This record gives sequence, C-alpha cells and structure tokens, in this order.
Amino acid sequence: MNAGIDVLPMSKTIKKPVLEATGLGKTFNLSRAVGGQRRVVAVDAVNLALCAGSTVALVGESGSGKSTVARLLAQLLPASAGVVRLHGEPVHPRTGRQRRRYVGEVQLLLQDPFASLNPVHTIRYQLTRVLRLHGNRSGRQRVEEQLEELLSTVQLHPASQFLDKYPHELSGGQLQRIAIARTLAASPSVLLLDEPVSMLDVSIRLGILNLLATLKQQQELAILYITHDIASARYFADEILVMYRGHVVEQGPSESVTQHPTHPYTQLLIESAPDPARRGRNAAEVAGIGQGGGAASAATPTGCPFARRCPYAMPVCSTEMPAVSAVDTEGHEVRCWLNTPESANQRRVPLH
Repeated sequence: MNAGIDVLPMSKTIKKPVLEATGLGKTFNLSRAVGGQRRVVAVDAVNLALCAGSTVALVGESGSGKSTVARLLAQLLPASAGVVRLHGEPVHPRTGRQRRRYVGEVQLLLQDPFASLNPVHTIRYQLTRVLRLHGNRSGRQRVEEQLEELLSTVQLHPASQFLDKYPHELSGGQLQRIAIARTLAASPSVLLLDEPVSMLDVSIRLGILNLLATLKQQQELAILYITHDIASARYFADEILVMYRGHVVEQGPSESVTQHPTHPYTQLLIESAPDPARRGRNAAEVAGIGQGGGAASAATPTGCPFARRCPYAMPVCSTEMPAVSAVDTEGHEVRCWLNTPESANQRRVPLH
C-alpha cells in the first residue's frame, strides 16, 4: 500500500508491557425495546499489550468495538470478561484514590477537542486544575512555569497567547494540542488516543501525529492509537490490530500487516484507503464487497464474524470460529480459515 507518506521507524527494543489486557470482553444488556435485542457483544476476548516507547494501533470501521476497548482500558466501563494489568498488577480501581492514581497513569484523549474542553473556563484554569488534582502542590510561580513548559511541549508559543483564552477562541488544531497538554499534566505512562486527528483539517493531522510520536520517544509513553485509517496506522504505529465486530482478526508489525495483509477484511480496509497509485476499483466498489457494517452483533456468531461479507467464504466459515494462526515468524497472526493448510486449495476463490 502506498499511503503517500513515509513510515516512522519502529521501536527496536522489546520491553515489558506497561498496560496489558487479557481476554478483554464487554457485553451490553439492552432492553427488549431497543431493536428487539437483549445482548450486544461489543468486545470479545481481545488481548493487547502496550509497552513504553511504542504504539499499538487498533484499526477498524465504525462499530467494530475500538472505542469500547479504550473505555474499558480507561476504566470508564466495567469489563464483562478478562483482566487489565498496569505494571503487571491487576487493576480494580474502586475507591476515589485508587481511581485517581490509575487515571494519572492512563490518560484518554478524545477525538473532538471542542467537546473535551470546558467552554466556560480558560485554558489556564483547565491545565492548572489537572496539575492540582494529580498531586502538584507547588507555589503559584512554579505552576506558571509548568504551564509554560506544557504548552512549549505541545509547540504552542508563546504560552501567554493561549493561557488566558477560552476554547472557542482557538482553532481545532490548537485545541487538540491543549488537550494533549492536559493529558501530559497528569504525568501519565499510557496514552489512549481515540481518533485524535479525525476531526482536524487534513493539513494539520500530520503535525499532530508527529508531535505525539516525539512525545512518545521523549517521555517513553505507551500509546494505543485508535483509528479507522489504516494508512495513518502504518505511519504512526509499531503494531496494528485489526478489529471486526469485537474480534481481533489480524495483528502484527504495522509494515507486515499493511504490506502483506492476509485477512480479507484487512485487504478491504487497505483497498478502501485513498491511493493515487492504485488503478481499478474505487473505494465505493471495494465497499460493495458484501453488505452490512461492522457493528457488534446481538449474539456471539457461531462462525467467523466476517463470513457474510467475505467474498472467499467457505461453508466452515459460517459454522466454526477460526483459530489464530501465524502468517510469519515476526509476530504477524490472523484469525481466518483461508490461512489454514486444509483450505489452501480454496484460497481466494469466491463462493458467493
């Protein structure tokens, strides 16, 4: 895939996970009045590990469960299954003090900076409040110095031009930088980025991603990058996890997943990405491969969740969930019947 941009160098050092999820699951119980559904499986047995100085991208279309994973890791939603570990210890932040300590370590950055900042307070107030909430007891002079340092870190100069303004007086790109500074004020170890550039002008998205990449390296942050744009995931992340209907269907090093996609859904995402070098089917034609979105289903499917849309589906795809199999020796894995030796003679042969 030619995304039209260079790829950031991947981290070489393998480190112990800062934040880790094992068998993470979330099922929502709805009333019968909501579409006649009683149970919606939003996330099903997701495993991921976030290490210091590296980025994991969670990629998928709307409704695939990406944001639910972020909210589970941020402890904004209780998990229905699985375990979340911070520095190797299971997370159960029940009291206010435990929750505040956890939030100080794991910060969530939302996609809409206009909605994530309080419109009735100045930037100074909002940043100072975070410093105070997370144990900063310095005097006024030191707090002013820290505010200037925070804005300098997110490349807003001079700080005096921004601190006494209200959110509506700043642009979207400036507000997202302020939101990043607010997360850094808590001195986190982990950043959960939920579509951090999707609501910004295309011209400034790359600047925000480069800023986050610099912060990752300088502060040894562990980052989860949630996006529907697999091209930006390839550029920004070290590892990519592709989600569909709550399941991780393919994962591995970003370069391997994007250059050698194995699951038909991953191939669909890559073909749907704008690429002036590609000729032939356009995005609308690619999107026509099967119908029905990636939204979570009312019940756990008996087979592969992508079977109804997959152009290469075999009878077994509708009856049994495929196991995870290795694509190569570099950690590239896929959950697809097409990657098993038994189906080698049927690969890439559309059956419907």
